Amino acid sequence: MTEFNNQAELETITVSPQQVMKQAQQRLMELSGQNIHGKDYKTVAVRVKVFREFWPSYGLTTNIVEKTDNHCLIKAIVYSPANRILATGYAEEDKKTNKVNMTSMIENCETSAVGRALGIFGLAGDEMASANETEKALAKEKLIKEQESEQRLKDNFDEKGKFKK
Repeated sequence: MTEFNNQAELETITVSPQQVMKQAQQRLMELSGQNIHGKDYKTVAVRVKVFREFWPSYGLTTNIVEKTDNHCLIKAIVYSPANRILATGYAEEDKKTNKVNMTSMIENCETSAVGRALGIFGLAGDEMASANETEKALAKEKLIKEQESEQRLKDNFDEKGKFKK
């Protein structure tokens, strides 16, 4: 099966795929995003909107690869009209990671997988990581610094708060 059903269909194309992608990326930059640490992060919802606007006959699906009560792994796939895989994106989430995942682990994971697939397809904006992934990484970094600080206090002071020599 080819991307085009017949020669007439092929001849009606007046814009190259590269030009369509460039126009879509320009449109993506025009739409407002979320300011995360000084960067204009384009949400997955915004990227899906642009994808649907510029590639209405293309497909975007998700599949649960692995799921337990506390963990899930999801794969998102971008398809051409001829069902050719153009991009994939995986995401995994743990229920105990954050408050959102306590009630919406699968939905959060699916959104991240879609964001990754669209990023690989070419609709990434400034960042490949999802807003949630960025926030999780920053929270983890903060927690590590706090733990290191607590450890330094324990190493330098006794239980009564006196400096160890």
